[in-house]
Formats: sequence, structure tokens, C-alpha cells
Amino acid sequence: MSQIDPLDRRALGILSSAMNKQLGVSNLVSREVDRAYRSGEIKDVTRAGLLFATLPRWQKVEVQREAHDKAYLSLKRADKNSERDWRSISSGNQRKYLDEGLPGQLPSFLIDRDN
Repeated sequence: MSQIDPLDRRALGILSSAMNKQLGVSNLVSREVDRAYRSGEIKDVTRAGLLFATLPRWQKVEVQREAHDKAYLSLKRADKNSERDWRSISSGNQRKYLDEGLPGQLPSFLIDRDN
């Protein structure tokens, strides 16, 4: 079976967690995204992407915001160590610092198919 890219799989895990929080674990789309994350197979990711596209725009926005927050939190947690991070002194620099650690391109399953 064909497996998805490891970066896409990590992003799918964050999306799955965000969808479970926003839509609930019993939601059909949430379950399919979770299945795609657990299996890592392209056919499951494709099915989850098609179902995700059926969500109303306002739900997609809520899920996107939650996933974005979770991605930043996971990045902050991974970056913690015992040394002083002098870049964190200015709050204006904090957003720039976090943006540098995230990939610049959206994973393929998150690209909006409505357009």
C-alpha cells in the first residue's frame, strides 16, 4: 500500500486532533481524518480529503484555527530546553520566530478544493 509523506502525516495528526475537538469524535469527517492519520495510506487520505471538502466553510475555518494553534504549541514544546531564549524577550519577534519553524506550504490534503 502507498504511504503518505511523513510531514503530511504529522500535519494530519494535528488536523485530526483539532477536528476531534471542534466537531467531536463521533463526526463522520473526524473519524475519517483519524483513520487516515492512523493508517497513513493514500486511499484513506483521499477519502478524508473529499469528506473534509463537504464541510461548511465556517467549520473549516474553526478547524483551521484550532489546528494552527496546535501546530504552534507543538513547535513551542519541541523547542524548549534549559537555555535562555533571548529571542523571546520581544513579543513582536515571537511570531516571526514561530513562523520560521513551520513549513511554508500547506500539506496537499489541506488545499481548498472549492476554488
